[in-house]
Amino acid sequence: MEDRKSFSPQFKQSLIEKLWIVAALVLGAAEPIIVKYGYRGGLGPYQFFIIRNIAGAITLAPVFFYFCTKRPDQEKVFKPIIPIALLLMTTSLCTILALKNLTAVTVLTVVTTTPALVAVINEKLGRDILGPKFWLGFWLCFAGIILSMPLDNYSGDWLGTIAVLIAVFSSGFYRVKMDQITSDHNAIYVSAACFVILGIASLFFLPILGNISAYDIGYGIIVGICAALANVAFIKSLSLVGATRISVITMIQRPAFILIAALILREVPTWLQLFGIVLVVAGVNFAKVKRAVINSEH
Repeated sequence: MEDRKSFSPQFKQSLIEKLWIVAALVLGAAEPIIVKYGYRGGLGPYQFFIIRNIAGAITLAPVFFYFCTKRPDQEKVFKPIIPIALLLMTTSLCTILALKNLTAVTVLTVVTTTPALVAVINEKLGRDILGPKFWLGFWLCFAGIILSMPLDNYSGDWLGTIAVLIAVFSSGFYRVKMDQITSDHNAIYVSAACFVILGIASLFFLPILGNISAYDIGYGIIVGICAALANVAFIKSLSLVGATRISVITMIQRPAFILIAALILREVPTWLQLFGIVLVVAGVNFAKVKRAVINSEH
């Protein structure tokens, strides 16, 4: 009986937040890895993008129609989601292009600067109050990620570099807009609506797919399902802890996979990588964010 009483509403809420965040971290890190493996076949970035969006839309279509049927009021928010979906489309396409021309390590490292952009925007909008050690924590995380990456794997390419930089900016604004809209509307519905919009838009580009093998289509479908589920988990986490905080937390993905490789693949990390992991973990704990109280007019 005492054990049951110990599960307070606050504890349950905290546990739910942690589960969503773990799902977002795992699924979000898996997508670029699958994309890189998919490029070993015959898929090009645009083909990948089209199949991914359609597969993701089909995956989340039941969720979208459930909310539209059971909660008709959600339909009112569909139009405001369209520009947010376009930001997601830009981020996804640029990331896929970057992964075609750069190593996954390079792309993941550059993308880790996104939390800084989100933090600045949200602070200016009055949505977040950054803790006194936030920037110390952010730079500790970034330094840790730099130390944990194998610098000899860097691959420089101007198209990939431009694409990943565009992805950082579009992702930053996407997260801020998601932060705003999910404060008033169901996060899972908003995520599903975004992918439905992406899927519908991608249908117009089906003719450019050309002749591709069933194997390559299968890879695209797997990426689409993974991307859809990752987006749901990320947006739900964002709605629970805020765009800035979840952006900082996702910086732990890179060092976490180094530890996984050490345990499963028996790839022994260097002392610099271990030190980098320590810096990231410390940085995530330093980079505290407090949600500002926003007066609603409605």
